[in-house]
This record gives sequence, C-alpha cells and structure tokens, in this order.
Amino acid sequence: MLLLNKTILITGCNGGIGKVLCKKFASNGANIICCIRKKDNKFYKYAKILSKKYKRKIKMLLFDLENEKQITKAINSLYKNNTIIDVLINNAGIASGSLIEMTLLNDLKKVFQVNFFSQIYIIQKLLKLLKKSNNPSIINICSIAGLLNHRGTMAYGSSKAALIFATKVMANEFSPYNIRVNAIAPSAVNIGMYKRMDKNSQKLLLKDSFLKKPISAEQIANKILYLASEKSLKDNGKIIIMNGDRH
Repeated sequence: MLLLNKTILITGCNGGIGKVLCKKFASNGANIICCIRKKDNKFYKYAKILSKKYKRKIKMLLFDLENEKQITKAINSLYKNNTIIDVLINNAGIASGSLIEMTLLNDLKKVFQVNFFSQIYIIQKLLKLLKKSNNPSIINICSIAGLLNHRGTMAYGSSKAALIFATKVMANEFSPYNIRVNAIAPSAVNIGMYKRMDKNSQKLLLKDSFLKKPISAEQIANKILYLASEKSLKDNGKIIIMNGDRH
C-alpha cells in the first residue's frame, strides 16, 4: 500500500473523478476527508462501502466553493481535531463555455471563484496542517484547456491557466516547508462533464490528443496516486499533461 495511514483531503469527491480517487486512495491504505458541496445520501452510502471494504476512516466536510465562510468553518473543524493533512487534492471545479463577446462578467467571476480563488484559499487555510506531515503534497487538477486557445474556452481555460501558474509559484514558495506542489492537465476525460458536451465540443477537445479518444478517470487517479506517494519525491512544480498518450 502506497499511502498506509496517510490522510488525504479531496474536494469534489462525489463527482466522476472524485469517486474514483476515493476508491483508489482507500485501497492504498489512506484515510480520506471527502469535501462535497451538500449532503449526498448516495455518495454517503458509497463512502460507507469503501470504508468497510478497505477498513479506512472516511470523513465528510460540507462546503460550497463559492462560500468563503463555509470553507473557513469546515477547515477550522480540522484544526480543532489536530488533524494532519498529508495530501491535498484540489479536484472540484466547474466547466463553462462561450465566446468572449457572449461571456457575462458574473459568469466569468463564478468560474474563477470555483476553479481558482477557492482553490488558493483552501491551500492557504490548510498550509499549517500540511506542514505537520512528513511528506506533504498538493495536487491540483487543472486542464489542457489552460494551455490551448480553443474558441469558447476563455473563462474555463483562463481559470485553469491561472491555477497552472500558481502551481509553479507555490512549488517554489513551499519548498522550504518540504511541501511538493504539482498538477495534472488532462484533455477530455470520459466522465459526466465530457459526456454532456455536444459532439462538436467533444471533437475539439480530442483534436489535440494523441489517441483521439477520452482518457479514463482511472488513468487520472493512477497519476494522482503516483504524485501523492513517495515514488514522486523528486517531482515538484510539474504540470503533467494527460492527453491520451500511451504512457
């Protein structure tokens, strides 16, 4: 087991990638703090099954990424319990697509609040708990959209580009604390968000991939597990592009 008795905090746990991450980390010996927006009975049942099967502790934290007070309250509860966070995975996010001239400012602000500002705020609030770990790691789930210039992706792509840049800066600033910060930048991932896109949008995403097909959530989880484990101790400030290659 790569992460026996480590504590992993994951945002967006009840989404397509989030659920796979929970299973992947629980099966590798980790205890998990699952962050979701609101009570989800179906996900609670899923987490209970994982907890029982892998004999791991799975705790729920409820907060909306658009609500700073909720984030603060939830994270403060971890301090009260003297929690040590070994790995933070910023997985939650929202997609948005429209041409620049049709993008409302409020929509742009919402995308940045969820995909960038809240991610940075969570990192800031958890930093002291990460410093207590022997091998702390932060993994940001970005997107290849933050590196491309496809039409209609200004809001989403810009928010992910900001997170990519911030990942590199944090890797530099947090290195004295022994906190590694890396990110993955997937192209199309075969989950609900991709499946809900129209065919033209799907083709546009796949245009820049090597195999011309979406990658699986399992591939994403495997890469994140690697970055969270001691196998990647020399990796810091890396942006790993996942666009359907054979590796």
